[in-house]
Amino acid sequence: MENVLRRIRFCADEAGQAADAREKAKTRERLLEDLAETRRRLACNDAWFQLETDDALVEACVYERQSLLAQRRGLLERARRENVRCAPFG
Repeated sequence: MENVLRRIRFCADEAGQAADAREKAKTRERLLEDLAETRRRLACNDAWFQLETDDALVEACVYERQSLLAQRRGLLERARRENVRCAPFG
């Protein structure tokens, strides 16, 4: 009977670890997607800045860029905290 209980606990622990691994993979993918989206938005902001002639809209570009850079810093800090790694040019 004791062996059966150990086996049940072992299986439950394995299932919990598998669920944790799936959740960690989802979090990693979402974080990498958010970083890619922020990188894309920064590129768009740079293009907009290069084309803009209106002073008020140039100022808006600058503020949006600062916002995007702060968002990227936050995402990178979270990635470091969660030990998320990816291929450099992948």
